[in-house]
Formats: sequence, structure tokens, C-alpha cells
Amino acid sequence: MTTLLTRNLLLMAPHLSQEIRQHIIAWSQELGKSNTEIAQLAACSEHTVHDVLHLEREFGVVYNPLARPWGCPCILNAGNLTYISSLIAANPVIYLDEVHL
Repeated sequence: MTTLLTRNLLLMAPHLSQEIRQHIIAWSQELGKSNTEIAQLAACSEHTVHDVLHLEREFGVVYNPLARPWGCPCILNAGNLTYISSLIAANPVIYLDEVHL
């Protein structure tokens, strides 16, 4: 049984590449195409076309420069990974709370 979140994730459109976003701008500004025509060419929704055009008008780029990256930054370095690997090799059943960096 799929959950509402899983179903919504499956229905979400794939991420648009920077190249397609640049094409959206060109189709609008240089060729004068409508949002409906652009959505068909880019295989995305009219709402997405509107968002890309808005970002270009507002910030001069086709992505949101104010958006924060998803997830936490990786704080483990190569030394940390080597240390953790050696702990696991020495004691394969070690609990995470027993690992201290």
C-alpha cells in the first residue's frame, strides 16, 4: 500500500536540467512562444514554465540563488571514515552510540 507521500513523490515531475531551463527562456524571449507551447516543448507544466521565467526576470538566472541546498553538509573527512571503518572491522557488532570521533 502506497502512502500519500509516496504517491505524491511518484507523481512529481523530474527535475529540469539547466539546459532545458535556458531553452525555456529562449523560447519565450527569442521566439515569443506562449507558456502552453513552451510547456509542451519542455515536457513540463505551465506552472514550471512560469516559475523559470519568473526566476529569470527576478534574479537574471534560471535557478533560485536564494535556495538552500537539501540535506546537511557532509562533516566526515577521509580520516573520520578510516577511523570508523577500522572500528567496524575490529568490532562488526558495534553500536553507533559507541563510536566517538
